[in-house]
Amino acid sequence: MVFNKTEKQEKEYLQEIINTLNDVINNTSTSVKEHVDTLQEYKEYLWSNKDIDPHEIRSMRESILNHFALGESVIDKRKRLSKIVDIPYFGRIDFKEEREKSRTIPVYIGIHTFYDTNKKINRIYDWRAPISGMFYDNELGKATYSSPLGEISGEILLKRQYRIRNGKMEYMLESSLTVHDDILQKELSSNADDKMKNIVTTIQREQNRIIRNKDARVLIIQGVAGSGKTSIALHRIAYLLYTLKGDISSKNILVVSPNKVFADYISNVLPELGEETVPETSMEYILSDVLGNKYKYQNFFEQVTELLGKPTREFIERIQYKASFDFISLLDKFILYMENNYFRATDVKLTRHITIPAEFIDEQFRRFSRYPMRQRFETMTDYILEMMTIKYNFTVTTAERNLLKKEIRKMFAGNNDIQVYKNFFEWAGKSEMFRMRKSHTLEYSDLAPLAYLHIALEGKKTHSHVKHILIDEMQDYSPIQYKVIQKLYPCRKTILGDASQSVNPYGSSTADMIQRVFTTGEVMKLCKSYRSTFEITSFAQKILPNEELEPVVRHGKQPVILQYRNTEEEISGITDLIFTFKKSSNKSLGIVCKTEAQAKSLADKLQIYIENVYFLSNQSSAFVKGILITSSHMAKGLEFDQVFSIFPESVKADKQSDWHTSTAESQIRPTPEDRGILPSGMPGSFRCRLRAMPASQARPVSSDTTR
Repeated sequence: MVFNKTEKQEKEYLQEIINTLNDVINNTSTSVKEHVDTLQEYKEYLWSNKDIDPHEIRSMRESILNHFALGESVIDKRKRLSKIVDIPYFGRIDFKEEREKSRTIPVYIGIHTFYDTNKKINRIYDWRAPISGMFYDNELGKATYSSPLGEISGEILLKRQYRIRNGKMEYMLESSLTVHDDILQKELSSNADDKMKNIVTTIQREQNRIIRNKDARVLIIQGVAGSGKTSIALHRIAYLLYTLKGDISSKNILVVSPNKVFADYISNVLPELGEETVPETSMEYILSDVLGNKYKYQNFFEQVTELLGKPTREFIERIQYKASFDFISLLDKFILYMENNYFRATDVKLTRHITIPAEFIDEQFRRFSRYPMRQRFETMTDYILEMMTIKYNFTVTTAERNLLKKEIRKMFAGNNDIQVYKNFFEWAGKSEMFRMRKSHTLEYSDLAPLAYLHIALEGKKTHSHVKHILIDEMQDYSPIQYKVIQKLYPCRKTILGDASQSVNPYGSSTADMIQRVFTTGEVMKLCKSYRSTFEITSFAQKILPNEELEPVVRHGKQPVILQYRNTEEEISGITDLIFTFKKSSNKSLGIVCKTEAQAKSLADKLQIYIENVYFLSNQSSAFVKGILITSSHMAKGLEFDQVFSIFPESVKADKQSDWHTSTAESQIRPTPEDRGILPSGMPGSFRCRLRAMPASQARPVSSDTTR
């Protein structure tokens, strides 16, 4: 007999669950108050009885700590349950084990577990629980899941999906599939929000395999545009925090994100899944921190901006050279060369009667070869003085110790990082490959190799508190940057991106290149694109076919390329498109230009005619929903309902520009027109999940390809 066979019964059951949840929440509120009152009583008792026995004080303190811990636990429970009242669950499977006399268990699946202490049963299972994995991985029929007791085999007899909002069931669907297509289509067609949302209701089988992969020490996710890479990686973090609870917490996770806006945009996912936010940083900050933040440097955004402008051939060659494995190999050989040639020992006259021979000092430098070169000086000094004390039976003064250490340091030719780095290029016969910019500013491509040399010479800071690092936009980092990460963070890693979406093709990495750096790395692919309509994807495929890309069949209107004769006409056209957007049901509009300078110029012009137009720069720290103008680089990873991507195709003699506009009109909602204006001549791409034309998916034939 099927439990809750009809939709009416399901709705009644939902209301029962919500009532029970509310009762528990109210009870926990009472419990919290009781704990607070008890703690106050203890506090007043201790204050009023200052002469009580020390043993009683110790006992009281233990009771206070216990009540405090229990109170925090109750508060956490209330917070967790409050999150699921509106949407207690989204799926259900009926599972019957193979063993004799087993009964069919209805497994309702939601964001959090809910155990009914009165009925002594699990009413809702966390989506990360082992038994819940069958909802994503299996259709009706034979199925297994892993439990603490081993593999549990059985049969899925029923599978349902629900759309519940504000405690009301909008509909339910019987399904034999992983996620019913109707639900997937509705979720994909919904408006983009000001933050990335969790996708637990629509996780696909291939995505679930990545989320639940606990074996890979380094997991490299190569995903096509729109495959949900970032979202899947964050759900993977939530899954690991759930399954490894006690061994790892949110504080032990580190996310390396491309910019602060993107970090803000994704900051909502983990809290929605019941986890604390995790620390976030950038590759630039990590590298500069290794070098003690001593040097001014060109950041990644500035490098990309220069590449999008008019870069010199020499600049491109420097970037390409420092992104090669041959370059890393030469660095390693140079480090060995320094080991053998940079320390030149000399005699040191310690006192009037004692001279330490150069041969003995050199012998100690070799003796302590397990230490980084610059770290040996302290140890060498202590060892040599200890030997001298034993041999000559005299007491060493502080001045003599400092003198010896200073003299030993002077014997090493590698005490200045920048000079050592210059020496490397001279040694390699490539002195033209290093160029310091104005005001002693390093190029971005020099930051990682300089940090690599510094670690070899000075040693590395320990980051043992970081137990898992997540790196997004993997294609934008070079092999030498991954080498530094490998040295600094010997923990588990999730690395994700798309090799065809690099904004800097001269210094980028593919999944195979990253796997070459992390020899234990496992590559998993996401080939299905959920972002764009079939028409938009087909448009992009004609420009640069991607044989791995599998589009979800979600239809809309064909993309259209528009052309304007001059800037004034183009501004007027965009203004009209924006007014059309404002009348539609869409909530967010991205206007994407090739460079930040172009975006700023366009924003200044549009803000004269239209209110609430926001300019997103590389200095911005938060994503704002609405009408947003930005560069292609800053748009990476953000989601919009509509996108206009704008570019000057050519410049005439009178310096008037021809402007091309590409538009795509979506049939998801029949009335609004979703338009995009495409960037030209970009060396890479960005990605935006869009209801219509995403700049990541559509390019004019005359421009380089984005994906």
